[in-house]
Amino acid sequence: MRLLATDLDGTLVFHHAVGQADAEALVRWREAGNLLVLATGRSVQLVQHAVEVARASTSIGLDFDYAVCATGTTVIDAAGRVRRTRMLEADQVREVTRAVGIVSDAPVSVFASTLERDYVLDDPIGLSTDQRTPADRFTAAPLSRVAALGVTSMPLHVPDPRAAEALARALEETVDGISCTRSTGFVDVTAAGESKGTGLERLAELLASQGQGVSEVAAVGDSWNDISMFTHADTPCAIAGAPADVVAAAGGRTAPSVAAFIDALMA
Repeated sequence: MRLLATDLDGTLVFHHAVGQADAEALVRWREAGNLLVLATGRSVQLVQHAVEVARASTSIGLDFDYAVCATGTTVIDAAGRVRRTRMLEADQVREVTRAVGIVSDAPVSVFASTLERDYVLDDPIGLSTDQRTPADRFTAAPLSRVAALGVTSMPLHVPDPRAAEALARALEETVDGISCTRSTGFVDVTAAGESKGTGLERLAELLASQGQGVSEVAAVGDSWNDISMFTHADTPCAIAGAPADVVAAAGGRTAPSVAAFIDALMA
């Protein structure tokens, strides 16, 4: 049995839609007896939104076997059951929120994801009120309430790449016990050591405990948060046009689409 881990945004999901060719290729992959894993910075709730987007744009849906959500902190199965999760401490959520306003000169929108819901704590950029964003995607709530709810990750929306890189460094130096992972337009704050790569490791342990052997792990993505899963893959691949350091982490291998990568794997 082979396993393919694919990123969502910028890899499989573009402009709130999934391409027909990619959706059909994912079906072929699973029908051949292989495992499909969605590996994403999205929360559990927003993975479900991606499934709905795929169904609306292709009429195929996006059936998967497992998803590594919230930048690796959480593993769910096809039924949506949480098989593994690790959360930030309430004090860390408070400290990160307060530190953002101190260490960043650029506007930063602060979100917090739990297993059940996505919250907006501060949104000067306006992502949560963008007309392209579903009105019910984010719930506004005070920090005093959200911090104690069990936060798996804190996506910080920072459109400027240099500001995002500086913010990630500053937060890791300021708040103990956290990791800051960059993706396109975001810095994702998690408990220390969490990443898509560690999420795939936990999934491998789960599969092994169930007696499921995996002969090959392939991974495809487009951004910096995919680098950690490339290091855990036998066959990594970057989407064409990804940043140079992301392509380098994939061993220089690129593909124009997920469908093209699957075709190459199954050739």
